[in-house]
Amino acid sequence: MSHYNVFSIVEEYLALINYGEISEDDLEDSDTEGNENFYENGDDLLHDLESPLEEENDDPDNDPFMAGDPPLINEATANDQVPQVPFPSTSQASRRATMRGLVWKVKKIVLNSDQTAFHGDTTYPPELKDEATTGTPYSIFSHFITSEIVQRIVEESNLYSVQKNVTKPLNLSETELRKFMAILIYMSVIKYPNVRLYWSNTVGFQLIKDIMTVNRFETIRRFLHFNNNEKHLPKEHPQHDRLHKIRPIISHLNEKFALVPMEQKLSIDEQMCATKVAHFMKQYLPNKPHKWGFKLYVMCSVKGYAHKFEIYTGQENERLPDEPDFGPVGNVVVRLARGVPRHINHIIYFDNFYTSVPFKLKLKLKISLFK
Repeated sequence: MSHYNVFSIVEEYLALINYGEISEDDLEDSDTEGNENFYENGDDLLHDLESPLEEENDDPDNDPFMAGDPPLINEATANDQVPQVPFPSTSQASRRATMRGLVWKVKKIVLNSDQTAFHGDTTYPPELKDEATTGTPYSIFSHFITSEIVQRIVEESNLYSVQKNVTKPLNLSETELRKFMAILIYMSVIKYPNVRLYWSNTVGFQLIKDIMTVNRFETIRRFLHFNNNEKHLPKEHPQHDRLHKIRPIISHLNEKFALVPMEQKLSIDEQMCATKVAHFMKQYLPNKPHKWGFKLYVMCSVKGYAHKFEIYTGQENERLPDEPDFGPVGNVVVRLARGVPRHINHIIYFDNFYTSVPFKLKLKLKISLFK
């Protein structure tokens, strides 16, 4: 073997080491560590390098340069069965169509007037008929905030004050609570940055000062309560209610809202109860006029009247035993639509946030939904 070939082999090994294909540790013999061979001249080094290569290359089968390359892959015969591996589709629309297994067809829905005509009764009940025509704002307000719920608030507030300090009961009365609510309504119209400014000597309002002192107002606000804390189940309990403190108010309002007859066209969507308080249930909806607040799911009529609502807490997925599960969002529509009379051609509008094909089929069959 010539000197050129020997140096070429050495250069190839050095190149492989340089590119990381062969580790320097693999070229070392751990058994011969410490027994290095030193050569007096270059001829001895070349002779030592040539001898093992020449002996090995005497056999053409052992010559790495003469041996042929191994076959890259075995050729399949006619009888061999090559398994077909399906490649995943990169199209999101294709994956959705495959998962659903649906075939869409263009079809014009033709409905006669009997199928779309509204057969519901929008006549107000006797207790609301006079108020709807000649009632005052206070009489309509009193229809929703009744004496029963006011008395409930009085009892729960007095109970809470005793639970906090038995020696200093609140002694709240129904008349005093109504005065407190009147001040709150007035404050919602004329807004000051600080509550105590309404009792200020310079910019305060004499009407509020005459109704109640600022200290009494703050005391009532501190002990105002709607439900018994002792009945509040712990977080670990499966029936834990995050809205336990205001659950009686929610139930009462939904009961009163349902007394107003529903129009044919209804809408279900989210609404925001704007607030700046720090609370774990506060949501951020960038497309709403009020972006921060508590999120409510509401079913309203065309005129904007809320027939039913629920406050989003992040945990509700309640459904009745005979109701299918459409997920947390779809079940919201099912819960709000429970009070909608069946088979009188109500039309319920909601956006694609709530929509799925099985869900719309369920509504069409149960509520005669055509939109």
